[in-house]
Amino acid sequence: MLKAVISRANYILKDAQQRLPVKSVEVMEKVCLDIETLNDYINQEMGRIAANSKLDAVAKSNARRKVLEEAGRKLEVLKDKSNYSALIETPDKETTKIKEPDEISLLQFMREREIRDRLFGMTEAQILSHFGASLFEGDNQLLLNAILNAPPGFEMLSEHNLRKLRRLRTQKLPLGQAVKPEVAHSATASIIEIFKLAKGELDRLRKNELREAFTAKQPG
Repeated sequence: MLKAVISRANYILKDAQQRLPVKSVEVMEKVCLDIETLNDYINQEMGRIAANSKLDAVAKSNARRKVLEEAGRKLEVLKDKSNYSALIETPDKETTKIKEPDEISLLQFMREREIRDRLFGMTEAQILSHFGASLFEGDNQLLLNAILNAPPGFEMLSEHNLRKLRRLRTQKLPLGQAVKPEVAHSATASIIEIFKLAKGELDRLRKNELREAFTAKQPG
């Protein structure tokens, strides 16, 4: 039901992976995974309604609308519980002393690119055969970042495995890292956009169900 939203969210995420620091990307990854989980809930409930032969067209439309309303409430809970707001908190005196020199960022980028160059030409099966254990156990952070930060169109693993790796990296999200204010606002704006897209789509689907139920009640 939220396929278009998820597609757009993944595009926003891939763009963020190219220009934002790891912490900001990890927060965005968590938001995207939450939206996917919400979509799974909606699809499961819609399938259950469609399979219920005891419901007529009007009852099914009303049931679908209730699912969408519940999904809207779940979305608000996700928004409240997400920690993206922490990105724009004013850092304390200790964290302001910690800065990430541009040279470090450049060195990390070069290392990741070198890894991707070495993996180029290998199939997904070969990559998983050689590095799967360390990847999915989170033991090789540099390799994990190199694969997840691959430019759009040059992904080395399937979306299924990339999603698992994003979840793994999110679970290992370190606390207390300082984020530059301009970067934090950029990340926050992207996350807010994802939530707005999801809410807009849920509202559109719910209104469609209202119209469908109204039309079905009209005499033929």
